[in-house]
Amino acid sequence: MATTASLLPTFPRIFFLYVEPVVITYGMFMNYATRLPIFEASSAASKPLPIPSLFNPAMGTSYLFNMMLYGLIILLASPPNKRLLQLHIGILILADFTHWAGLFATVAENDPRGWAAVLDTSNWDAKVWNLATYPIGTLAIKFATLSGLFGKIQG
Repeated sequence: MATTASLLPTFPRIFFLYVEPVVITYGMFMNYATRLPIFEASSAASKPLPIPSLFNPAMGTSYLFNMMLYGLIILLASPPNKRLLQLHIGILILADFTHWAGLFATVAENDPRGWAAVLDTSNWDAKVWNLATYPIGTLAIKFATLSGLFGKIQG
């Protein structure tokens, strides 16, 4: 039985079925592995105790997991539908932009300089650079797929 994934040219099919799910899984793992003490036991205490929390990583991981499952269901369990595939890629493009919005808001929130810190890339560590630059590549692949650069989407 043909699926929506069969409409994609070879390179985007490999990207959407294998590469992006692996990277999303990596992101889910790193979300837990790099968690920081984000909550304080009591803000009224003279020396509040930071404690690690799994709440935010769990929310982020569940979002990534659901996004990955949604994408794989669209690609592997739906009958061939070109319009559905184009809308799916469009939603993934929006997800990349919201990824940047969340990243830059987090940088601004955690630096006393606020939004000026987002533009000062000299203080970014390797993790922030990775989070900021990875969507550039994925956006390029998604836009190239929609524009037919890798070949025409069938259907």
